[in-house]
Amino acid sequence: MNSPEDHPTHAASANGDINNRRQRIKHACEPCKKRKRRCNGEQPCSTCIKYEYKCYFEAVQRKRRSRQPDGLQSDGSPPAGSISLDPNTEAEREVITTSGTTPREANSGAAFAQLLRNRLEPRQADTPNARTPSWNIGMSEEQQELPSELTRIISKEQMERLSDSYFTTIHQLYGFLNREVFDAKVEERWNMIYVPDPYDSILCGVAALGSQYLGEPSKALEIALVDCAKRILEITSASNTPSYENAASWTLRTIYLRSTTQPYAAWITSCTAMLTIDGLGMSGDLDDESESIVNRRRLFWSATVLNTWVSNEYGRSKVEVSKPLPAHLSSRPGDYTQDLLYLYRISQRLDPKKPSTASDFESGIAELVTFQPPVDALFLSQSNLALALYRRLRFVASTISDETIRRVITLGNAGLDAVIRLIAKRQPWWHVANVPFQFICTLLVIDTEEALEHLRRAVDTLQAVAECFPTRSLTDTVHSVRKLIQLACKQKRGQLSLLEQSLAPRQKVATAQRMQSGLESGEGEPVTNWSPESMDFTDFDVSDVLIASRLFLPLLS
Repeated sequence: MNSPEDHPTHAASANGDINNRRQRIKHACEPCKKRKRRCNGEQPCSTCIKYEYKCYFEAVQRKRRSRQPDGLQSDGSPPAGSISLDPNTEAEREVITTSGTTPREANSGAAFAQLLRNRLEPRQADTPNARTPSWNIGMSEEQQELPSELTRIISKEQMERLSDSYFTTIHQLYGFLNREVFDAKVEERWNMIYVPDPYDSILCGVAALGSQYLGEPSKALEIALVDCAKRILEITSASNTPSYENAASWTLRTIYLRSTTQPYAAWITSCTAMLTIDGLGMSGDLDDESESIVNRRRLFWSATVLNTWVSNEYGRSKVEVSKPLPAHLSSRPGDYTQDLLYLYRISQRLDPKKPSTASDFESGIAELVTFQPPVDALFLSQSNLALALYRRLRFVASTISDETIRRVITLGNAGLDAVIRLIAKRQPWWHVANVPFQFICTLLVIDTEEALEHLRRAVDTLQAVAECFPTRSLTDTVHSVRKLIQLACKQKRGQLSLLEQSLAPRQKVATAQRMQSGLESGEGEPVTNWSPESMDFTDFDVSDVLIASRLFLPLLS
């Protein structure tokens, strides 16, 4: 018996029948799924090539067999309507949307800006970014070789001046050092001259941050202090004897790197600080120590806030200690660490491991509006947190109320006001660049007349930051912002052109000639043979009709 392949006519007929019927494939790409288009299953598919969509396929994850009996969670209770994750798995599993975004990435301002760029310029979606814009003001490239010993690097008078700068800025929010003990240690240290001291890493960290916030024109001394602290930390860490002073030094280094480097270095250092604290096994009954240079409870919460917020902004995991301390702190004059912890508690809604709803994020934004920060640095944290909550809200909500959007814009503008005041003092808090940049991205995504009214002020504020701190990092950030706005303008011009084309007068003669030409070439059918039943709506997409009426497709749709 001959096989079907032996009969070309039969094979061609079979292929023709198949082509007449709609072919079904196992997996269609996500853009075709959303738009109800026919997908050929290739990467990229023909439809995405035709319409210049970003073609991607959602990874299909195999279900792992649970160790618990069917219908039970790990604690033996029935499911509560959400995905139950096995706490013993080696890697954390997260819910992935059709856009490929996880809750952790939805927290990240860096990922949010990249998604905006991908949406405005889909052809460049897979181009990696070497730098993360807006992270901070960047570091001065000026460097000079100086002696590594602390007392050779800096004099006692310089140390006192720089420590005053630290305690009137950074210490207001991250008050984990006791000022009286610190001053006594400075007096003692310069009496010992060249004798090594275990507190040198703390003294170097305080002096480096004081130099940064004092606005010194030369950065050579600051870089030498940072380098000295780093070498001391490496030596003490290699000794396998962690101490509270060591943990405080890693926390100080985290604060410095958060203001000057790319996010990975700050995240790694913040994790090291938390792991050092966890290795010390702090007990829950710690009180405010007055005889130690380090206040242990305040150190724990300062390091926790830094690690959590850096992890959220960078889209990475945070370190969770085995025995967390209670958040109660005693009140101190001029100390706003308690206000920082208030914002931290609101930010717990962003934890990707905790199930959250749209109402959780909206209530967090509403709560932020009622908070009145006592200092400008907390205004920046308040504004940055509101923008982060808005990013997560877009991730879980199909619609966002106008009142919530107005609150986000209000908090964003409050952050811009604080930025202007801080750069007038030349205080490089890390969000002086991050808040204007993230606010610009948020305004472009909201894309309403009310939102775009504030775009010029946000751009001018970011430009003012770049002029105050002329680093390459901020130059790249300003360039990225202008590129995003240019792409948005280009997209709007294209959509405006479609609107204008729909109003153009109909060319009757030209239309008749095209129809006649089609009939003569055999590509068309006689007009008299037309009937509603003859129309094929297989590839009809309602988005083709609506695209001309929408000026800017929402991001993370």
